[in-house]
Amino acid sequence: MKDVKHKLIVISGGGTGGPSMAPLALARAYSQLDHEARFVFFGIDEALEQKLFSASLRSLQADYYALPAGKWRRYFSWRNLFDIIQIVKAFFHAYRHLKYLQPDLIISAGSFASVPVVWAGKLLKIKILIHQQDIVPGLANRLMSPWADKISVCFPSSVADYGKKAVVIGNPSEAVVISEEAKQAIRDKFKIKADRPFLFITGGASGALAINKLVFAALPHLSSQWQIIHQSGAGKDQGAPMQNNYQVYPSIEQQDFLSLLACADIVVSRAGLGALTTLSALAKPSIIIAMPHSHQEKNAAYFQAKAAAIVLAQAELDGKKLAEEIESLYQDENKRMRLAYEISSILPKEAAAKGADIIKMMLNK
Repeated sequence: MKDVKHKLIVISGGGTGGPSMAPLALARAYSQLDHEARFVFFGIDEALEQKLFSASLRSLQADYYALPAGKWRRYFSWRNLFDIIQIVKAFFHAYRHLKYLQPDLIISAGSFASVPVVWAGKLLKIKILIHQQDIVPGLANRLMSPWADKISVCFPSSVADYGKKAVVIGNPSEAVVISEEAKQAIRDKFKIKADRPFLFITGGASGALAINKLVFAALPHLSSQWQIIHQSGAGKDQGAPMQNNYQVYPSIEQQDFLSLLACADIVVSRAGLGALTTLSALAKPSIIIAMPHSHQEKNAAYFQAKAAAIVLAQAELDGKKLAEEIESLYQDENKRMRLAYEISSILPKEAAAKGADIIKMMLNK
C-alpha cells in the first residue's frame, strides 16, 4: 500500500522575534486545518530560539535546523565581506537540507537569515509564502519577494509594493489569552506586587542597546514605587544599575514574556510590527521608541496618527525625559484607557486564519 505523504512546511526565521513570530503563527493556524501536517523551523541560534519560541515549536512538534547567518549592512563595514561568505554558506546548507526534506512550502517574514533559504527553495521549485509585516518593505523581503508565489501583507498600502502576488490579511499572531491564574503565577515567579505600578521594557528579542542606555539613565528619575522588568538582549546589560525595584534579563521565554506584558501597566518597546501586534492583542498602553532611520519609524508614525501609542524620537530623548513620559502616562488613567482601546482596534483581526486559508490554497493548487 502506498504511503501517504503528509504536507511538510518549513518555517524560516531566526535572529529576532518579529520575523519568526508571524511565520510561526501562520503555521499554528494552518495546523488547525491539517492535523497531519509536519513542520521544520530553520533558525540561526538554537539555544536562543528554542527558548524564545519554545511553546510554538512544541505545539507544532517542529524539528529544528540551524543555518549560518549573514546580514548586509547598508553602510560601509568590513563585516559585510565576512557576512557575504556566511550568506553563501547558508545558501548551500539550506539547499542541502531542503533537497533532503522535500518540503511543500516555505514560510518567511523578512528575516535576513531567510534570504538564502528562499533562494535555495526557489531553485528547488518549492512553493514560497512571504509575509510583509511593516508598512515599508525591508531589504530582506525586497530580496525574497521576486521568488515568492504569494505575499501576505499587513497594510493595504503594501499591495502597491508587490502587485498581484499580494493579499491583505493583517499581521498574524498567536492567540494571546492570559488567564488570571497565569498572571498570578508570573507575579509570583518575578515577585511583582499587584498593588504597585509595573513597567515592562523590551527592545525586542535581541534587545536594543540605545533603549537600554536610556532606561539606565531614567531609573534614578522614576518613583521608587515602580516595579520594573527589562528584557535587555544578550550581552547588552552592561551598566545596568542594582536597584531593589528593577530586574534585568538578557532574554525571557515566550510564555513568560507574554504573561509579563499582560500584567504591565505600561510597556516601553521598539516599533517592529511583531511587537506592536502583540501590544495590540493585549491592549497595552505603550511608549514606542522606533529604531532611527529604519522601517520602524513608519510603523510608529502610523500608530501615532491613530492615537494608539505614545511615540518618542530616540534622538530627542534622555533618561529624565523618558522617566517624565512614563510618570505622566501612569498618572493619566483616562489617557491609558484611550491608548489601550485604540491600540487594540488598530490591526485587522483573524490574520492568522486568513493566512492559513492562503497556505491551504497554495498547497492544494
